[in-house]
Amino acid sequence: MKREDQGGLPPLSTAGGLLFPSRDQRIDQIVRALSEPNAGPGADNLMTNEDSFTRIFGEIERKVAPGEVYIGVGPDQNFTYIAHARPSLAFLVDYRRRNLLLHLYHQALFALSEDRVAYLSRLTARRPERVLGEDATAEEIVKAFEQPPMDRVLLDATTAEVARFLQPLKLVEDAEWADLATIAAKLAGPGMNARFLALPIYPTIGRLIVTGGHMFASESLYQRVRSRQLAERVIPLVGDLAGSVAMPALAAWLRKQRLRVAMTYLSDVEFFLLRDGKFAPFLDNLQRIPWTDGAMLARSTSMRIDHRERVAGDTGTTILRPVASFLHEAKAGRIRNAGDLFR
Repeated sequence: MKREDQGGLPPLSTAGGLLFPSRDQRIDQIVRALSEPNAGPGADNLMTNEDSFTRIFGEIERKVAPGEVYIGVGPDQNFTYIAHARPSLAFLVDYRRRNLLLHLYHQALFALSEDRVAYLSRLTARRPERVLGEDATAEEIVKAFEQPPMDRVLLDATTAEVARFLQPLKLVEDAEWADLATIAAKLAGPGMNARFLALPIYPTIGRLIVTGGHMFASESLYQRVRSRQLAERVIPLVGDLAGSVAMPALAAWLRKQRLRVAMTYLSDVEFFLLRDGKFAPFLDNLQRIPWTDGAMLARSTSMRIDHRERVAGDTGTTILRPVASFLHEAKAGRIRNAGDLFR
C-alpha cells in the first residue's frame, strides 16, 4: 500500500517548523485556549442523522486539497470526511460540551484500536462472530457485528481503558466521567442498529457503513483517521460558530501558525443561525478564517428541499460548494432562508 493508504501524514508546516509531533503545543492546551464555556444542551447527538453525507466522498477526493486544515461540526460523520479530505489538522467545533466528550471518547478508541475490527468491538461492546481480515468488505464487517449480543464486561473494560487514556489530558472534569460512561453505553447498546436519537426515520450505522466510502468500509480509510488521531491532529473544541470567542480565536490561531482551511462541514447549522438571527456574525467568523484557494464547504439538510442533487430514498441532501462563491452570495444579501443555501 502507498504511504497515505497506510495512514501516512503529510508534514504540518508552520511559521516555526513542525507544530506536531515536536509537541510545542499539546491538544489539551489548544482545547483550553480556543474553547468557550458550554452554551448548549446535553443532547444525545451521538451519531449522524444524515444518510446523504456519503454522497459527496468522490467530490471531496477530487476538489479538496489534501494536507491543509479541516473544520467540522457534529459527531462521527466528520471522521469519514477527514478520511477523504486528508487534512494535516482537523478541528471539530460544537457549542455543546457533550460533543467534546464524545470526540474525546472516539479519540481514545482510535488510539486503543489498531484496526477497524478492534475499534468496532470496543464501540459496540461486541466480538465479531467470525475472524475478519484486513481486506474484509463493508458488508462482511456489518454482518459479523449484527448478531452477537452486547457484552457488558467488554463495555466496562473499554470504559475503564478510555478513562485511563484520557485522565492525563485533564480535559474531562470529575463530574463528567459518569456522562462519558453513559455515552459509551448508548453507543454500544444498539450495536449496528445505533442511530440518531434511536428514531427509525434515521439511518443505522450499519446501513451507512455499506453505503460506500465510509471510514469502516476499508482498512486504509480507517488508518487515515487513526494516524491523525494518534498524532493529536483531530481537536474537538467547544464553540458557537456565530459566537465571539472560539471561532475568532481559532481563526487567529490558524493565521499565527500560517495554516489554511481547505474544507469546512456545517451540517444544517446555517438553518438555525438564519432562524435565530445569527447569520451575520457567523459570516463575519467565516471571513476571518484563512482559506485555501478553492476551499470547499459541505452542508446538509433533512428538509424536503427540492434539489437536483437529492438522491431518491435519502431523507436529506448533502452538497459540496466553493467557500468563495458562498461568501460572495451571502455578502450580497442573497442568502435569506434555508432554500437559498441549496439554490
